[in-house]
Amino acid sequence: MIAGLAERVAVLRDEVLDTAERGEAGALSGEIFDATIRCLYSFEQTDPGIDLSLHDALSRRLAWGDDEHALLAEADEVCERLIASVQRALLQPAEEMLVAEAVTQVACTASRIVANAAVGRAGTDRAALLREEGSLTRLKKAVARQEEEMTVLGQRPSE
Repeated sequence: MIAGLAERVAVLRDEVLDTAERGEAGALSGEIFDATIRCLYSFEQTDPGIDLSLHDALSRRLAWGDDEHALLAEADEVCERLIASVQRALLQPAEEMLVAEAVTQVACTASRIVANAAVGRAGTDRAALLREEGSLTRLKKAVARQEEEMTVLGQRPSE
């Protein structure tokens, strides 16, 4: 039953990702949609485990410079579009609830991945800032010491 549901939801891919208007290159977060389909397939398993494909895809986009806020907004839009499409396409409320549960799990997982990446980046940025501040402090001390030495050299009588 679940595999058939996942296949019926997979048919909605172009509608949910808005490929008709945006084109394949500008499509919304396909990794969120694909993770939802994988989540639907894994409902029949006792321990589906962690979706490493979603983690890798989101980490890759963050590494290439995508903004965390934009990534979460895009994921939110995909989830909203998927829920709306499923409400139109599926007739059984039980199936709609299964898809809604899968979408919720994927959205929470994506949010957690992005949040962990943001916290890690913030720690790295803070360490870089502290190193820079330390370097500036040492530079100011060196300049002050040179000014003192120049003052002492300027006060000596010429020989």
